[in-house]
Amino acid sequence: MADAGYFEIESDNSCCNLILTVIIFFIFFSIYKTRELPSIHVEEFYVPALNSSNFNTINNTIYINLKLKNRNPVTGLYYIDPLYFNLSFIPKEQNTSLIHLAEFGLHGFYQGNGKAKHIKGLLMTRGLPTVSNATNNGSQVPAGAFRVDFLGKVRYKLIGWHQRHPMSLAANVEVDDKTGVKVGDKAIRMVKSGAWNHKRALILPVSMLFGVFFM
Repeated sequence: MADAGYFEIESDNSCCNLILTVIIFFIFFSIYKTRELPSIHVEEFYVPALNSSNFNTINNTIYINLKLKNRNPVTGLYYIDPLYFNLSFIPKEQNTSLIHLAEFGLHGFYQGNGKAKHIKGLLMTRGLPTVSNATNNGSQVPAGAFRVDFLGKVRYKLIGWHQRHPMSLAANVEVDDKTGVKVGDKAIRMVKSGAWNHKRALILPVSMLFGVFFM
């Protein structure tokens, strides 16, 4: 009888282990099947031409630091080649249209689950919009905000899943008119937007960002 009772307990334990295994499997399966598009944040943005110490020199570059984050805990992402970024200026005057400054393209790459990548460096523009500044005998960028656009496609690293998901994101960046630095310490998240027409953009290599590197 003691032996029978022993085997009965073993049977109950096996049943519990099976149920626990099934529960764990469904938890990981649900996480695996949950898909999130990546997030892109503007972490740093600096316009040297606005720095009060640089009024006597002409500087048409803009320093930018973007963070691309894969928000999926167990799923990798493929960024499909090519990827487009566009930089423009939005004057406060309602009768003035958006001013296109620069664009650059990136080759596609793979990003592991939960990983982040930084794209940063000096971007050479076609020239910044300026207004006369009699006090400093120089020029400065008129009132307004800068706009960063992203246009591209991503694909999830899932077995048997090859669908490509288009992404059209944008963010407006306010810059201090005395220091040239982005207003606020918090990173600005790019959100869904009707992106610029990429057909008019040149597919420029990442080398257009002087000093660019990935982290």
